[in-house]
Amino acid sequence: MAIYHLSHGLISRSSGRSAVQSVSYITGMDLHESRRNLKIAYKNRHSDIAFSDTLAPEHAPQQFHDLGVWNLLETFEDDYAIKRFPYCLESRDKYLNSAQTAQTIIMALPRELEVGVAKELVEEFALTRFVSRGLIVTYAIHDDEGNPHAHLQISRRAVGEDGELSWAKDRDIVARKSLLVTRKLWANLTNQYLEREGFAARITEKSYADLGINLEPTRHRGWVGDKLLGMGINSYVVAENAVIFARNKEMLIERPFEILP
Repeated sequence: MAIYHLSHGLISRSSGRSAVQSVSYITGMDLHESRRNLKIAYKNRHSDIAFSDTLAPEHAPQQFHDLGVWNLLETFEDDYAIKRFPYCLESRDKYLNSAQTAQTIIMALPRELEVGVAKELVEEFALTRFVSRGLIVTYAIHDDEGNPHAHLQISRRAVGEDGELSWAKDRDIVARKSLLVTRKLWANLTNQYLEREGFAARITEKSYADLGINLEPTRHRGWVGDKLLGMGINSYVVAENAVIFARNKEMLIERPFEILP
């Protein structure tokens, strides 16, 4: 059945991660990060990746339309630090070691939708919410059995009409109020596709509390939990969900009318 899950994050050098490493992980493609001279490969991710692509504004140079753009974006942050802090080496080093280089989103995909239709949905979401602002998006659809989901990696800087990266990062798109808009758009578009494909299922970005339903939400299991479950190993998330299911079942028996909208 269709479920709602959308989680947001940021890639920061302070955690030791780079945008190149992250996009290699979600797409399963071998890449090279020039700033640290790293060869990056995640061969084990190829088995469940159905589709991946990089989307950029039409006015963006051709080099911004493939995976190599993430290496360019990492390099841009170094150039930016030198230009912004030409004399203060301490400030420059601090920026170089803590720069945020991408925004990330993971969404659960409705099991009802064929993977080709899910691809349409993910692309429309990315184009409508992010590429329309001049941002660059790489997406990867992982067609895990029982847990289909999509990864989005989004640039922090937009591409201007002149084909140059913006000096200022798009800070509004990661603000709390904007994240709420992002969550709602995903729910609305998903429901449109479910309706188009003839399914009655619908999802909502609203919590149980917002809907007036006195139930505890379960934790998102994720692909790691699914892999472990397939091996006969219960992860801590599976164990937690079993407890939550039991509590919710008791609540439905004792106070069945409390969950009615």
